[in-house]
Amino acid sequence: MSVARELANKVRDFKFSDIPADVVHQSKRMMLDTLGCAIGGYESEASRTIQEFIKEAGHPAESTVFGSGIRTSCLNATLANGAMVRYLDYNDTAFILQGETYRTGYHPSEVIPPVLALGEKHHLSGKDVITAINLGYDLSLGFLEGVKGAGMEKKGWNGDTRGALIMPLVAGKILGLTEDQMESAVGIAGSCHAVFGILDTPAEEYTMTKNIRFPMMSYAAIMAAMLAGKGFTGPAGMIEGHDGFVHSILDGEYEVERLLDFKGKFAIREICIKSIIADFSSHGHLTATLTLAREHDIKPEQVAEIRITTSKRCAEHTGDPVKKYPKNKETADHSSYYLTAIAIVDRQIGPNQFTPEKYNDPRVTELIGKVTLTGDPALDKAR
Repeated sequence: MSVARELANKVRDFKFSDIPADVVHQSKRMMLDTLGCAIGGYESEASRTIQEFIKEAGHPAESTVFGSGIRTSCLNATLANGAMVRYLDYNDTAFILQGETYRTGYHPSEVIPPVLALGEKHHLSGKDVITAINLGYDLSLGFLEGVKGAGMEKKGWNGDTRGALIMPLVAGKILGLTEDQMESAVGIAGSCHAVFGILDTPAEEYTMTKNIRFPMMSYAAIMAAMLAGKGFTGPAGMIEGHDGFVHSILDGEYEVERLLDFKGKFAIREICIKSIIADFSSHGHLTATLTLAREHDIKPEQVAEIRITTSKRCAEHTGDPVKKYPKNKETADHSSYYLTAIAIVDRQIGPNQFTPEKYNDPRVTELIGKVTLTGDPALDKAR
C-alpha cells in the first residue's frame, strides 16, 4: 500500500466526533485570527493585483474573496484569500524540533483559506469545516516532523511544498473522494508542484510571491482532487516511490512513519499567535527593544550602537545582508535590522510601520547601520 493511500484511509476515517471540545474551541479562535490577518492584508498591493486578475479572468461564482464580496471560483478564492492571510506575516506560527533544537517554523493556518473556499462551494457544515482544518493542521505537523537531516531549506526547497502533498487529502475529504482517488490526487499535485528555496533564502530579497507559496500549492491540490474525482490518475508512490518526494527532494532523509502518525496530534493546540508583525524568531529581541525604548524613553539620536544576541536561526533568517535595508513589506518583516530600528523610532511594530516612507526615513536607516546581530546556537534550544 502506498503512503498516499494509507494516509487517505486515515483521512477518510477522521470524524468531527474524534475532536476534543478544547480543540473545537481553538479551531474557532484560529479561524477568527486568520480572518483578522486577511483583513489586514486586504489592501496590500499583492491582494489588489490578484483581485484585478480575478475580475478580468471571469470564473463561476462559487466562493467569496474576503472583504471584497467578489464571487469567483473556489480556486481563485483560495489564491486571493491565502495571499491576504500571509501578507502581514501576522498569522499563527508553529515549530519543528530536531532533538532539543528548533529547526524551522511554519504557518499552519494557511490551510484555512482553501478549506473555507472549497467548503463554501460545497456548502459544508461548520463541523465539517473544523474537521478539515484540523486535518490540515495535523498533516502539516506530521509531514514536517518526518523531515530529517539538514532539512528542506538547506537542500534548496521550501516547506510550503507540503501543501501539494497534504492538501489533496484535505480537499479529497471535503469532496468525498475514494482512497483510490485521493491517492491519485496526491500524485497529480505532488508530481507537478513544489516551492523552490529562492522564495525564502538569505541570498535574495523577498517579493510578493512569498505570499502565495502555500496558496499556490493549495490551488494545485484542489484542482488535483477535482480531476481525480473525475477519474484522472496520478502516480501512487508520489511520496515514497522512485524519483518521488522523499527520493528526489530529500535524498531519502525522511521518516514516513512520522507522517503516517498524524492522527490524534491536534497540533492546533500548540500554535503561537503573534503579538508583533515580524518573523517569529525575532520576537524575543524585538520585545526587549520595544520594552527598553518605551520604559527609558530612548530616542534615536541617543543610540550609539545596538548589539543583539539572538538564536542562530534568527541571525541567519533575518540578519543576512540582503535584508538590511528593505524596500518592501515582504523583506522588511524578516529584517531584524529594520525591525529593531523602527521599534526604536516608532515604539511599535504594526501595519503602519511597513511603508516606503518608513523604509527610507533617515532616522531608521541611520539606526540600521548601528545594529550588529550575533547568533548563539544555545538560544535555538527548546526551553
